[in-house]
Amino acid sequence: MVREVIRSVNNDPSSSPLAFFAAEVKRLRGIAGMTQEQLAEAVNYSPATVAAIETCRVIPSKEFAGNADKAFESDGHFARLQHLVEQTSMLPWFRDRFEVERKATEIQEYESYVIPGLVQTENYARCCVSATRPALTADAINRAVALRMTRQEILDQDEPPRLWLIIDEAALHRINGSAEVMAEQLKHLLRMSERPNIVVQVIPDSEGSTAAGGRPFTILSFVSERTVVYIEDLKSARYARRPDEVSVYALTFDHLRSSALTDKKSRTLIQEAMRRYAK
Repeated sequence: MVREVIRSVNNDPSSSPLAFFAAEVKRLRGIAGMTQEQLAEAVNYSPATVAAIETCRVIPSKEFAGNADKAFESDGHFARLQHLVEQTSMLPWFRDRFEVERKATEIQEYESYVIPGLVQTENYARCCVSATRPALTADAINRAVALRMTRQEILDQDEPPRLWLIIDEAALHRINGSAEVMAEQLKHLLRMSERPNIVVQVIPDSEGSTAAGGRPFTILSFVSERTVVYIEDLKSARYARRPDEVSVYALTFDHLRSSALTDKKSRTLIQEAMRRYAK
């Protein structure tokens, strides 16, 4: 039933700017007699990305919109729509993180409760978002999941940022959705941890309390800008930019690393958890 509701929302162009953008891509592609593969070649994106945009699974980038306007000769139609999609698909306080994350050369993130968003599967992300209270509409859930999937595109760039994740073991055991969803998520986490630019370390439960006290945070570093720390609350977020405050979080992250298992031992722990879910 949930999947049927989600599908009906995605197929209704009037449900949101994101759905309308998707419908317009499909409409103009049909008029032009192009397959998804042909459009993908024309806009210099993968067929998988075109398919994801047409099904509202990711938020289209400015580059995609500009290239689509060139391919369809649509006089800036998609560029204007894309701006509206971005404005309505993310909370105002999160929009800054979306932009900052795209420019970061290194991201260090600690998460105690769930698997971090940059390495979540779509099914796991949907379960996390669906737990929000007050409850979100089906369309709002779709847009939140699409935003999370869109954030992950930075990891597939030609020069992706270095990503260092520290996760409490408890996040491996908190079941979001079902055992099947968890097995899929942990398998994905293992695959991501094998990338040369990604380190995943797990703090075992046996470590007890740690330096961060279970409070998640993200340190973002750049080539020519000051390092910042992103701290999120239930309905808001803030950036720590003062060097003295940033240094406290950097020190805390170092202590968390010392409390965590090595990346190799962390993978073993993740594999053990995955096998339990896969039974």
